[in-house]
Amino acid sequence: MRLNNKTTIRDVANKAGISVTTVSLILNGKGKRFSDMTKKRVHEAQKELDYYPDYYARGMVGQRTNSLGVVIPNIMNPFFASFALSIEQSAIPKGYFPQIFSVNGFKENIDFFIEQFASGTQKGLILSAPGASKEIVDKLSVHNNIPMVLTDQADLNTDDDRVLIDEESAGREIARYLLSLGHRRIAIIIPYKLTMNLVKRFTGYKEAFKEYGLTISDDLVFRTGFGPEGGVEATRKIIKSDATAIIAINDDIAIGVYKGLNLLGKVVPDDYSIVGFDDINMNKYLIPGLTTISQPIDQLGEKAVELLINRIVYPNCDKKIVTLKTKLKIGGSTKKLI
Repeated sequence: MRLNNKTTIRDVANKAGISVTTVSLILNGKGKRFSDMTKKRVHEAQKELDYYPDYYARGMVGQRTNSLGVVIPNIMNPFFASFALSIEQSAIPKGYFPQIFSVNGFKENIDFFIEQFASGTQKGLILSAPGASKEIVDKLSVHNNIPMVLTDQADLNTDDDRVLIDEESAGREIARYLLSLGHRRIAIIIPYKLTMNLVKRFTGYKEAFKEYGLTISDDLVFRTGFGPEGGVEATRKIIKSDATAIIAINDDIAIGVYKGLNLLGKVVPDDYSIVGFDDINMNKYLIPGLTTISQPIDQLGEKAVELLINRIVYPNCDKKIVTLKTKLKIGGSTKKLI
């Protein structure tokens, strides 16, 4: 058997006993008109020869491959890990291949990394991380003609396609639910720096409090790191307050709150009611189940890919802003305050 890097599509065609054109069409997902037997022969020959199309070389001929740049804040955050997976699952069957970059630890260099992505072979970019400058984005979209879709934490006021949720409405709904249970002294855990979408989420919290004739107490707002360790840290301070409930601005922090309260001998929800935001996959392992706002993570990735490919194929189509629905998911982490 020849080595993979020396095997050509002609070798596959010869092995299968059919034309190079037929093999090319089948391997590129355009072989609907061919019989199942013909497609089987192609795939068996491909497998036996260990042949895979050289998408990079193909892209060099046309300057850009069918790869998509994806920039996320932190691959260790379960929400963004699931988001990246949903992009892959949506893009690959369509013949596009995501290259994912996590900004974590390199926030001051986000412009550099975005530019490196776009100066390579990517046909488009999905940006969900904050901090990119408008100058870089303009350079990509206007001068380099590289389409971009913005989502989640991307904080640019540019005329690009967007996929988002109604952060204010969702924030208002989760806070309103806690208030409806009778809680009034509610601790809120937020990161040291709020991204644009989290500012809107926090605004939703404030609106819910206002509906009840209340304001959020500054002494019950706890700033911490953006992850489970931040939740653990915050609980050490919260138990010194008179809070009866806790809003974690995302589920990742809420997981840390569970851990922190457990270490301090506190019980959820008997001692504290807890709510989060996102409905990440890890939640299924929490006992009791976390009350949270469920984001349509799979749909966010799917829709971002759909908009980007549409922009690649039809560069002059109208800009689109897609707002996906969230829903309140009630678990056992909350109880009515007597």
